Amino acid sequence: MRDDDPIHSPQFARMPQWCRISGMSRSASYVELGRGNLRAVKCGNATLIDVPHGLAWLRSLPAAQIRAPKAA
Repeated sequence: MRDDDPIHSPQFARMPQWCRISGMSRSASYVELGRGNLRAVKCGNATLIDVPHGLAWLRSLPAAQIRAPKAA
């Protein structure tokens, strides 16, 4: 199963898989979990990230403002 395949995307993912899906680092993901921007559940020792919720949050973020480099 591919992580970026929307038809077969997991509903919940362990942290390493979430990081591959989202492009976020592990530490940034835990920061956002603490802020309440990401949702997770515990299943035994595993922390499972709610993937659709996390991706919706990422899509809601403002677009990056990238400026062209100054000509020399």
